[in-house]
Amino acid sequence: MTMMISVSGLSKDFVLHTQGGVRIPVFAGLDLDVHAGECVCLHGPSGAGKSTLLRSLYANYKPSAGHVRVLHDGGMVDLTSAEPWQVVEVRRRSVGYVSQFLSVIPRVPALEVVAEPARLLGADAETARDRARELLRRLNIPERLWAVAPATFSGGEQQRVNIARGFIANYPIMLLDEPTASLDAGNRQVVVELIGEAKARGAAIVGIFHDAEVRAAVADRLFEVNSFQRSAA
Repeated sequence: MTMMISVSGLSKDFVLHTQGGVRIPVFAGLDLDVHAGECVCLHGPSGAGKSTLLRSLYANYKPSAGHVRVLHDGGMVDLTSAEPWQVVEVRRRSVGYVSQFLSVIPRVPALEVVAEPARLLGADAETARDRARELLRRLNIPERLWAVAPATFSGGEQQRVNIARGFIANYPIMLLDEPTASLDAGNRQVVVELIGEAKARGAAIVGIFHDAEVRAAVADRLFEVNSFQRSAA
């Protein structure tokens, strides 16, 4: 199987500069490989560093040590040392991220929010909107809301828009941070189906799923993230 993500010796500390430079270790020496068509679920207690690891895979956090390599344009790019423009290109074309919260420009309609990643990849406007409409229907967003800015939506509706936006571009790698946390059973099942379809086309997925049923439905394996004892260094 094709290697899509290779993490080696990854460590992360947070330094609290406003509190005298207190250092909080999160994890150290993590190694993780993820292959095409595989869904790896990060597992561990609250505070273990699952979201920190996911954000490190997306280069939102700079690790204290180690490497995060992802497949991009036929070769492995180390996000821990990549130039900012390289990170932007990796995110645009190779690595999608669905966070717990939707963050968009105010007043932009939901349909355009969802369609944007496809347009950035070169799809014409109407093709991107057609795909966006398909995903919004599947995720049960009423058509009357498509022209409305998602900032006015409920939490569950915003999360479904976020999921639609994340799945529109067929990214080779997908990072999912609690995508089903605010969803009812019917919409959770839609997300399970979308993840299954992504795996079938060869996407590598790393996700956090606190819902045990969802985790059991999508995970090929679990990756344990173990926290340090919290103490000042």
